[in-house]
Amino acid sequence: MQTNNGVKKLLLKLTLLAFPFILWPLVEVFVLPMNYFTFRIWETISVNTVRVMSGPFYPNMHLKMVEEGELAPRTPYAKKRLVEWRTDEYGYRNSDTKHDVLLIGDSNITGAKLSQDETLAAVLEDNLGKPVYSFAPATVNRFLATDRFEEQPPELVIVSSIERRIPELPAAGENSFGSKVRNYTGNLINASPVLTYLAVTADRISKLGLYRYTLATIERATGKREYIAYNNEFFIEGEVANRDFSEQEVDQIADVLEGYRDALAKRGIRFMFLPIPNKENIYYQLLPSQKKATFLPRLMAKLDQRGVEYVNIQDRFDSLYQQKQVSLYPADDAHWNNVAVEVAAQLVTKHIAKAKNGESSSSEPHKNLVNYTGR
Repeated sequence: MQTNNGVKKLLLKLTLLAFPFILWPLVEVFVLPMNYFTFRIWETISVNTVRVMSGPFYPNMHLKMVEEGELAPRTPYAKKRLVEWRTDEYGYRNSDTKHDVLLIGDSNITGAKLSQDETLAAVLEDNLGKPVYSFAPATVNRFLATDRFEEQPPELVIVSSIERRIPELPAAGENSFGSKVRNYTGNLINASPVLTYLAVTADRISKLGLYRYTLATIERATGKREYIAYNNEFFIEGEVANRDFSEQEVDQIADVLEGYRDALAKRGIRFMFLPIPNKENIYYQLLPSQKKATFLPRLMAKLDQRGVEYVNIQDRFDSLYQQKQVSLYPADDAHWNNVAVEVAAQLVTKHIAKAKNGESSSSEPHKNLVNYTGR
């Protein structure tokens, strides 16, 4: 009897000890505002662990928040900005699901630190006068495995990537099984409001906002969090971003992009590539070495040889920043800003119009490109 009583007391003590750790995540989810411990909407509504939902974010969300850049949040260097987000029923950052033109890409296409009407999809939709859908962050293989795009294919798919991520683009067909499984489970969850609610709730609990917030605060206070900054501009990679690539590496990347074109052509879909220069590429004179990146011009030359359609925005970005000192990236973030998006949208629009009129669709030097005038 004494042994049993001792065990019961031990279990009770352990339960009392664990109770706050069990209770607190529930308080975060059911009592506190969703963005209580986050500095961006991205972290607030992005899928953390329940990666069986169809999209990268929680579906049917509408939030407004004063955000800070990803490179220096909660510091004196943070630049605050009010942004608005909406996600569609599939968990992508769109107001609806229409898609004559579809954008596949990374967080730049999603629109980190941009408001909904400043994203490339929104600006391009205004320019083109037809529905543009943001399928980001996502890959071409996720697109190819998503049945709603087989049933209603877009006219044009624009694949975009920030320069530093281009070498990581998967070849067409890689991980196709995983993408098909995600499509199946996503459709299953989307079809049931109850399953959607449970999936979102479980994912929010898994985020452990207080723990992550406390850990980040300690790292900043103790100097364990390292920042790459030159002349009051923050960078995500610094000097290494403008590294050299071998001829073989550039050829392999061109192979991947050519594979995208061919895979989409089999479905009767036009393909276009939109590479986004790194902040280090355009702001290279702020780096200690002042080394200019050569990767994108070399890659675009390869694409010209292969007849792969692309839009060159690097030349125009260089011109605006070097000659007119136009800021194209937030000081505290590595993503492009609303001015850069406006410029890119103008160049894409002009490229599409030239191809429609039967003119050459290859890239041109920046002196022939549209001038940025703002919106």
